[in-house]
Amino acid sequence: MWVFTYFTEAEKQMKILSAAALLLVMASSVSGMIISADADGYNNGTDISTAFAGMTLSSVGGYPGLDGIVYAWGDGLASTGTNVFANNLSFQRQWYAELTEGFALRADFEQLANSVAIDIIGDDFGDYGVLTVYDSSGVLIDSVQSPQLAYGQVFRAIVDRPSFDIAYIIAGGSPSTEDTVHLDNLVANMIPEPATLCLFGLGALFLTRTRRILN
Repeated sequence: MWVFTYFTEAEKQMKILSAAALLLVMASSVSGMIISADADGYNNGTDISTAFAGMTLSSVGGYPGLDGIVYAWGDGLASTGTNVFANNLSFQRQWYAELTEGFALRADFEQLANSVAIDIIGDDFGDYGVLTVYDSSGVLIDSVQSPQLAYGQVFRAIVDRPSFDIAYIIAGGSPSTEDTVHLDNLVANMIPEPATLCLFGLGALFLTRTRRILN
């Protein structure tokens, strides 16, 4: 036996609004997921390359002896806490973003990001630092260079993109001025896991079906 349920116009609008509210809650979960990396809380020389959820850190460049690992190290110039990112070279807490002869900090994200920020810290007078971002094909898609930094001065380098297309970043002293800088406090806004996006799609389908049933 068929049972027909009739809704008043007010009831229809209430059900559609309820479905829309549910969809908005779900949509907020796919606006991005903040991930961060900070060397604080680790002993000097601790390998922190894989210590942070959602990203992998590495040291890259052609400088002899560079081992590819990123370490935590105490530093009076730290922008947050007491530690900064470090490498295994005698330069230790200094980074130089020249990939042929340098020793730059690289961060690879598990999911694409649309925004990234890192603190660039001058380690003497007149330093310039640079943050470069790349897509999944390794193509440079954006960059930002700090102003001239004094000793201990912090510049928050930020790159915001119109879409989630940042696969990894490289940061360090500017190759054009052959400077070294210290680096701290890395944050990125990463696209959520595919399962969350699927949930959002189901929510949109639910809202569409609700409107059809009530109309």
